[in-house]
Amino acid sequence: MSNRLIVEGAWPENLTVTRGWARGEARPWNDETAAGHLRLLRGSSAFLDEATSLVATASDGTVYSPALYPASTRIWKRVGYQPTSHLLVLEKGLSFRSERPARPIAAISSPDWDDILEVDRAAFEGFWRMSRAGLVEAAGATPNSTVLGFHIEDRLAGYAIVGTQRTASYLQRLAVDPEHSGQGLGTDLVRASFDWARRRGARSMILNVREQSTAARRLYQGEGFHDTGVRLEILSTTVLSRT
Repeated sequence: MSNRLIVEGAWPENLTVTRGWARGEARPWNDETAAGHLRLLRGSSAFLDEATSLVATASDGTVYSPALYPASTRIWKRVGYQPTSHLLVLEKGLSFRSERPARPIAAISSPDWDDILEVDRAAFEGFWRMSRAGLVEAAGATPNSTVLGFHIEDRLAGYAIVGTQRTASYLQRLAVDPEHSGQGLGTDLVRASFDWARRRGARSMILNVREQSTAARRLYQGEGFHDTGVRLEILSTTVLSRT
């Protein structure tokens, strides 16, 4: 069996990196930076190290991990990654029904990712914006998922990506166009997410949020989420060019 990495795809499109049973997936972090993003699906530290070098060569030399639970960071730190930022993990039980959304939030059967990306760019800044590939990745992170949205005059004003896996649900992403912030649309999207997940048998909902995002934390805590005390870490490494 060859020890050579096998790469499928062409940067800056998504890459799949394999060697034997080891597998990773890479893409640009977002459209705001030339840095790379690498997910290790399975593999050793040696494979991760080689995949990192490959992605660093394709990007600007900096590679970021996904948001990881503490126990999953060890292999990354072993090959030189260091914590860059952390996220709080919030959770809410879904045993009791919440208030209904005031607006008719609907599932978008065929998401227009360009429209979703436009709202995301308006709602977030720089590093925290997602690319189209990142949004599609978030929607595919669980076996069952949907995009919920609300339109004003045929224009998307806000969206939520929510998914379920067994009895847990995950609010993967939520954004409201700043033109419509402060009007309760974020609350309606959260409540519609509760309804969607509960109908599919979910008993709890989990999300992550930046500690500095006071408005988002206020929204989620107001809807019954509590801080689990768990912190996810995003790690990064910079590989200097050998040329």
